[in-house]
Amino acid sequence: MNRSEWQQQLQAEGAQICEGDSNFINAFEHSAPTTDSFITPLLYQSVLSISGADSNKFLQGQLTCDVNSCTSEHSILGAACSPQGRIYSSFRLINNDLTSEPCYLLRMRSNLVKLSHETLHKYSVFFKTQLQDASDEWFGIGIWGKQATQLVKDTFKLTTPPQQAGDASHSESAIIIRLPGDNSRFECWVKAAVIAEVWQALTAHATPAANHEWLLEDIRQGIAEISLPVESAFNPHMVNFQAVEAISFKKGCYTGQEIVARTHYKGKSKRHMQHFCLTGAPLLAAGDELQAVDSDKTIATVISAALSKLEAADVQEALLVINADLDNGEPLHLQHNGHQIEAIPSTLPYSLDSQEQP
Repeated sequence: MNRSEWQQQLQAEGAQICEGDSNFINAFEHSAPTTDSFITPLLYQSVLSISGADSNKFLQGQLTCDVNSCTSEHSILGAACSPQGRIYSSFRLINNDLTSEPCYLLRMRSNLVKLSHETLHKYSVFFKTQLQDASDEWFGIGIWGKQATQLVKDTFKLTTPPQQAGDASHSESAIIIRLPGDNSRFECWVKAAVIAEVWQALTAHATPAANHEWLLEDIRQGIAEISLPVESAFNPHMVNFQAVEAISFKKGCYTGQEIVARTHYKGKSKRHMQHFCLTGAPLLAAGDELQAVDSDKTIATVISAALSKLEAADVQEALLVINADLDNGEPLHLQHNGHQIEAIPSTLPYSLDSQEQP
């Protein structure tokens, strides 16, 4: 089954997929009974595969994270930057031990796979490594809820599911990663050959859900994911990557490293990302620019947004990159396309102040 066939099957089962290249599932009309466990297809994410003897060495010179800390038992967050230190791709780096040679999977937004492939390929020609768009080989499923741990254990026949955030377990045909959050959340990457069988097994015990509920937890955890509309718009500090261990300051040189290190050790980012609860506007999209109500000056840019109440189209939560001097705990009054927006700041599960110091 290829990606198009998988999408068609999900639509036949009630998935309402956003038009365009985001592949975001806005709703899931289904007949399954309500349960306390939920599943959602991660069509808006895809995988770029990096394999070959020099893959570790190649990626270590391109990514912000320490590739050596990514093992078959532990995945990490990271980014790839331009020489100017701007992020053109962000991802979760996964060590794929289901192959006979060293192999890494970069899980990212689907609309960035082509650009990431083309950009990284320019640097790969001197290494024994192969880059491949694996979007038709691996399909993502998110699993969460009260019975998520048992559901993962039974479905993928695991002796012990991953316990801590970032930990990974491998079955014969899937890689399962534990994500941070108050709920038990598992990101599962399943081989295309068995996706229909796995999905059928999961729907027998869990309720299919829209992507909003999954993305909402990423937003609340302060985890940014770069997508095509904000490609090359921000450096890693502007999206708090230093606070989620997506940057290593000890690993040595990589493309854009000088700019990233200078920001960390010799200055403080004038903009950074914050979590807001928003009312007053339809669902915002990545790259939307928000202005102050009394001027045309852009003071916030959307990284990601999700409905916090599916029945209320103007109640949402978002990660916004704002000017640092506006992060004072007070509500922001914004406007966008004629809509008046009240943005109430919410806490992040990490401290930016402590992370900014060398």
